[in-house]
Amino acid sequence: MKKIFLGLLIIVILFVGGLAYLGVVPFISPLITKPRDLGVKADPALIVAFEEANGMKNELPNGVVPEGKEPEYSGSKTLDLEINNAEITSILSYWKNQYSKSPIRDVQVRINDDGTGEASGILEVSTAIILAKQLNYSDEDIEKGKSYVQYVAGDLPFYIKGNANVVNNQVTLDPSEIEIGRITLPASLVTPIANASADMIERRMSQVPGLDVKTLTLEKGAVHLVADVPDTIK
Repeated sequence: MKKIFLGLLIIVILFVGGLAYLGVVPFISPLITKPRDLGVKADPALIVAFEEANGMKNELPNGVVPEGKEPEYSGSKTLDLEINNAEITSILSYWKNQYSKSPIRDVQVRINDDGTGEASGILEVSTAIILAKQLNYSDEDIEKGKSYVQYVAGDLPFYIKGNANVVNNQVTLDPSEIEIGRITLPASLVTPIANASADMIERRMSQVPGLDVKTLTLEKGAVHLVADVPDTIK
């Protein structure tokens, strides 16, 4: 069901997921600023409409993944569709409420007419470290990341702009700007963050049975996804 977002919402995680792993800005407090407002709001009604239109089924108790458990997936569906900015933002908000281990919150996503994507929100550092363990990063890798963020008081506001695509489950990232708090990161950090983010997303996608992202591209005002996805979460 909503883990479809691993394929269709790569625009956010693939840029953002590596930040906690790399821990690139130990000197910034999340109190400096709120996430940039991209003018896109989550709407729960869009989730209901999306599920009904695409035959997705949520069989979780009360619609939420229980603490201490991981979601289970079944079924299969081939999707070829465009997901607009409001739908992407709504799905991410909904998934965070469903699954407490999702490391990002208060996310807004905007795909521009020129095919570039923007995302803003809050990255929860401690939650991202838990995710890194689930993705089988070594203790050495995780400790390296934690050492970089030891002065951060929990969470990081972020803003990302750039291009991304997926072909046969291989993620390609080309961020042009990454901002933490009010600080724009130097170009020397952009490539390693993009590489770490792509690796994290590919690892996460491989953990979802039946997920096969054939193509994902950013097009005028939308994400175009062609993929086989599980249709039931329980």
